[in-house]
Amino acid sequence: MKYMFETKPSGYEDFASGRVLYNARGTTAFPVRLASEIMQRCFLHLQGKGHDEPYTVYDPCCGGAYMLTVIGLLHGHRMKRIVASDVNSEVLGIAEKNLSLLSAEGMKRRKKELAQLLEQYNKPSHREALDSVEKLASLIAQSYIEETCSFHHDITATGDADMEPQAGGFDIVLTDLPYGELVHWHSESGNPLDRFFDNMHGRMEPERSVMAVIADKRQKLRHDKFRRIEAFKAGKRQVAIFEPIGE
Repeated sequence: MKYMFETKPSGYEDFASGRVLYNARGTTAFPVRLASEIMQRCFLHLQGKGHDEPYTVYDPCCGGAYMLTVIGLLHGHRMKRIVASDVNSEVLGIAEKNLSLLSAEGMKRRKKELAQLLEQYNKPSHREALDSVEKLASLIAQSYIEETCSFHHDITATGDADMEPQAGGFDIVLTDLPYGELVHWHSESGNPLDRFFDNMHGRMEPERSVMAVIADKRQKLRHDKFRRIEAFKAGKRQVAIFEPIGE
């Protein structure tokens, strides 16, 4: 793929998982450069529809919300809400901690944690993390994000009945579908990918929303309720950006 926006291949070390952002067993990180590129392409498509920022962004397979937190830090000046959900309730604690870093109070709390670790262990990695906290905190000053929320939800559930009311509507859906050995589908649906598309369509507004889906190359990213407006490959991943088709 050719990058349109994130033309520099390096300089993302402050966002490394486990440095300032939290990580935990059973959660995955995501390439920062690729996440930012995808998000900016989503912005471009919405602007082309005449739908202006700030936007609400939702990840229905959020894991530890690493990707959402990264794009919230980088592009918070173009967002108003960030919404996260996952079928695995065990990872939502990490998701909440990461999303808290999108507020000045959350970043201040993380800085205090890292300062205590430095005092206790005096590791160079903790000193580097404190330097990164200062850089990431400066991004929050430019942010328009008013709210973040996370909740337990199976996006492949029949009828999508248990979606939390506070989820509201979304302008952008950005999600990295489960694949590989660390994370995989946890669903009672016989065809979770098809059910995912069905349920997301019911939550999106045609002409005013887009959905970016990341998956491995084995999954077929197509659905008759969505129009694929862009697709590309990045290493072992494929990325497709869709718009919902009206009824």
